[in-house]
Amino acid sequence: MEEQGKAQWARILATSLIALSLCALLLRFFGSGAQAANGKIDETKPGATYSRVFSVFNTECRVTLYDCPQLAGDEFFRELISEMGRLHSTLNVFSADSEISKVNASASSEDVVCSPLLWDVLMASKSAWQESEGLFDVTVGPLLKLWGFHAKRSTWPTEQEITAAKAQIGFDKLKLDESRRSVRFGVDGMRLDFGGIAKGYALGVAIDIAKRHGLKSYLIDLGGNIYCTERAGGRKGFRIGVRSPDGGLCGTIAVADRCIASSGNYERFRVIGGRKVGHLMNPLTGLPCSAESDWAGVTVVVGDPTLSDVYSTTVFVGGLETARKLNASGSGRPAFVMVRNNGKIEIVGDVAFSDAVD
Repeated sequence: MEEQGKAQWARILATSLIALSLCALLLRFFGSGAQAANGKIDETKPGATYSRVFSVFNTECRVTLYDCPQLAGDEFFRELISEMGRLHSTLNVFSADSEISKVNASASSEDVVCSPLLWDVLMASKSAWQESEGLFDVTVGPLLKLWGFHAKRSTWPTEQEITAAKAQIGFDKLKLDESRRSVRFGVDGMRLDFGGIAKGYALGVAIDIAKRHGLKSYLIDLGGNIYCTERAGGRKGFRIGVRSPDGGLCGTIAVADRCIASSGNYERFRVIGGRKVGHLMNPLTGLPCSAESDWAGVTVVVGDPTLSDVYSTTVFVGGLETARKLNASGSGRPAFVMVRNNGKIEIVGDVAFSDAVD
C-alpha cells in the first residue's frame, strides 16, 4: 500500500497537478523534477526533487524540495516531522491526550498553565480575534458541538440552544495571566478549538525550519495551507487553481514567495434535518455560515502563514466588506478571490488571478 501511494504521488508530479482536497485547491507547479521510487533524490537526473507525504491535524500534507542534496533533505524532514508531531499533540482538539483537550477539560474549574507553544498560539488567536472584531474566535467550540461536529445531531437547534451556546463564546471571556501563561474559562462550557489557525501556524513553523536548513527552493502544503518559494525546479512560481462550486476550476492564481489558503464548506459538513451544515461558524450570530452566506469559497494570498489561515476564515464568515477592510488595513495587505455559490467571482486586492484553467 505504501509503494502504491508513492507511485501515485509520482504520477501526480509528472502531470504537475496536486489535488488539495481539504481546502478545495488545485496546485500546478512550473518546473520538472526526477522523483525516485523510494522517495529519495535520484542524484543522476537534473532538477531532482525530494518529496514526503505525512499527516498532521488528521489531514494529508505534502512537502517537495527542489534541487536539494539528499543529506540536507533528510535533516530537514527529520526536524519537520518531529515539530509537526509536537504541534499535533498540542493543538489537536480531537485527541483526548492533546494539551488543548486537557485545557478544555479543566479550565472551567481551575487555572491551567500552558506550554510556551500553546500560549504562543493562544496569543496569535487573541490578535486575530481583535483584528477581526470577533468574526474569528477560537472559543467557537460550543457552536461546533451544537451543530453536530463533535457528536451526531438529527434535529435543527432551537433558538434557545443557539442563544445558550453563544453565551459560552467570546475570547474576552477567557481569564488570561500572561505572567504565568495560564488560562481559565470565565463561563462554564467554554471550549477552545484552533481549527482556524493551527495549520497556518504550523506552516510558519515549517517555513522557519526550511530557512534554518538553508533550503532555497520548495513547496510546503499542509492540508491546503501552502507556501511556495519564488523559484522551484528551475522556473519561477506556482499556479494555484481555485475550485468552483461545481467541483471544477474557475481560475488560477500565480503565486511566488507567498502563502495561500482557502476556506469553504465543500467537504467538512453535516446534514441536519435534510439541510447541509458547513463547519465554518459565525460566532456573532451562532449560525453556520452555510445558513446565512452566499459564499462557496474564499482564497487569500498573503505573506504571513498564520494570517493566511486566519484571514480566509474571517472573510468567509464576514463576506465582501470584511475582505475590503482587511485588504486596506490588514497585515501584509492580503488579497482575496471569493467565489459565490452561483459561480460569480469577486476579487479584492492585488492578486494575479486568471480565469484560464488550461
